[in-house]
Amino acid sequence: NMKSGTYTIDFDTRFSDLLNSPGGETILNTAFQSAWNAYTYDNTDIFYIDVEKLTLTTRTTTIANISTHKVQLSSGTNSKYLKNHFVSKEMIEGKARLLEAIRQEIKRQLEGFSNYEKIKEVHNWLIDNIEYDVNLESQEPYSIVGALTEGKAVCEGYARSFKYIMDALDIPCVLVSGTGTNSNGETESHAWNYVQLNENWYAIDVTWDDPVFVGNNVESAYLNDETRYKNFLKGSNTFFSSHFEDGNLTPNSMI
Repeated sequence: NMKSGTYTIDFDTRFSDLLNSPGGETILNTAFQSAWNAYTYDNTDIFYIDVEKLTLTTRTTTIANISTHKVQLSSGTNSKYLKNHFVSKEMIEGKARLLEAIRQEIKRQLEGFSNYEKIKEVHNWLIDNIEYDVNLESQEPYSIVGALTEGKAVCEGYARSFKYIMDALDIPCVLVSGTGTNSNGETESHAWNYVQLNENWYAIDVTWDDPVFVGNNVESAYLNDETRYKNFLKGSNTFFSSHFEDGNLTPNSMI
């Protein structure tokens, strides 16, 4: 329903008691941000909503010193809460069909593979087919659209795409956000994944396994195994020396 950009989610008076308590408005706003993050972390196909255009509105009625609060999530004063370049529901659904066709084709080609082999093949396919969008040339560098249909993305687009495909393969996978300290000792906002294999969870950072090469040396573009799998299925002792979770994933902030 939210593909229309105008659909309103009506919570009615569900939060009225909370809003009548001290600090209730702050608690509700914080909870909304956490809920939105959880929703978009788990549903990487929600690529068309501009969260900055979503408005949590409260209408308060007071009778005999008793206040009742009705809460809605809507576009507020905006005409729609869609990103500017997604102009219609039909356009969004067309893009969604294309994305689904891509991941279903990947799934078809991996039939009969073990889960380890599937994870490895998807990791390699993303590296081979996505270029790190250094100059943010794509309209959608932070989503599966830029990564899978334009072949350009930053880390959030890589990580969302990896989860999007893992979901189709029924392999448990989560999107993780925080900071990463790169080989130059620089710390930056970052996103990666955890994936479950044989009942254990491992870290995987497709972005950092697809390094940006400076210059026109064609030979340097061929990755050796040490580089390609440096952040592939790693445990906490190794991975947490350079990756630090903080749960922050905000629009247009990921490197």
